[in-house]
This record gives sequence, C-alpha cells and structure tokens, in this order.
Amino acid sequence: MDALSISNMEKELEMKHILETRQIDTDVLIIGGGTAGCYAALTLSRKSSLSVLIAEKADIRRSGCLAAGVNALNAYITEGRTPQDYADYAAKDAAGIVRQDLLLTAAELFNEVTADLEQLGLVILKDENGKYVSRGNRNIKINGENIKPILADAVLQSERVAVMNRVIITDLLVKINKI
Repeated sequence: MDALSISNMEKELEMKHILETRQIDTDVLIIGGGTAGCYAALTLSRKSSLSVLIAEKADIRRSGCLAAGVNALNAYITEGRTPQDYADYAAKDAAGIVRQDLLLTAAELFNEVTADLEQLGLVILKDENGKYVSRGNRNIKINGENIKPILADAVLQSERVAVMNRVIITDLLVKINKI
C-alpha cells in the first residue's frame, strides 16, 4: 500500500467515529418538513396505514417558506370564482410552463385543505357574517404566524409519522430499488 491509500483509510476510519450510521425502516421518506412536507405526511397518516418519516434540515416547527408566518392564503377559491379560474391564472402567471390538469386538480382541493387547517387551529379572519375575509380573487386573510407550529403539532401527534430534525440529506443510497 502506498502512503496515499493509507491516508485515505485513516480518514475513512476517522469519519466512522464522527458520523453515526443506522438503518431506519419506513414506507415513505419525505425530505423536507416545510408546509408541503408536513401536510403530505399528515395526509398519508390519515388516509393510509403507511409509516412516514420526515427528514428536515432545521426543525419542522419553523422550517420552509412559511416558517415566519404569512398574512394570507394565496390559494383559495373565493366566492364567485372556480377552480378553473385559479388554474387559468396560475398557467398565465407561469407563462404556460405548467400542467394545467395538475393545477386544476390542486385547485379543486384548496378550500378543503383550508378548512382542515382551520380545524387544526389556524386563525382565518372572518367578516361580521362569518365568511372568510378575501384579499383579491384567490386570497383570504389569515393570522398565519403559527401555521408551521400548528402543522408540526398535528404531525407530531400522528402515530405513523416520525420526524428527524436537523438532518441534511445530501445523497440517497439506493439498493435493489429501495432507498
């Protein structure tokens, strides 16, 4: 063996002492615990018997683009509008580089997801008649600084979802078509 090979072996042995390696069994791995990752895990836990693992580089309570909160849900079908209106708007906004069928499928579920978030504890502003206060054609006003903690709590209460915070996934080891 040459000196370079010995040096590489020494570095490899040193890394084995620094890095912890373990095998985790799960049916679904979600990389990223932002709003989409948390809601996907929550949906899977409710609608299947699959075990789910969220691997998040930060902490699911404050990760992702909604971590600091927002003042509106920008994907809601307001009164007098249709899911097709939203799909048309989003396709135009994206200069046509979208699958409009997927936009329409998502838009058909926006209000259902919104109702679910409200049931989980998200404060959605309402007028004197109890209707959501809209802000334009596709938005409703929310008190969203707690949207991530609300979702995180729901995820953490789910029996079939495990969370690993502060884990950075840089590569996937695939063996016999399994990660």
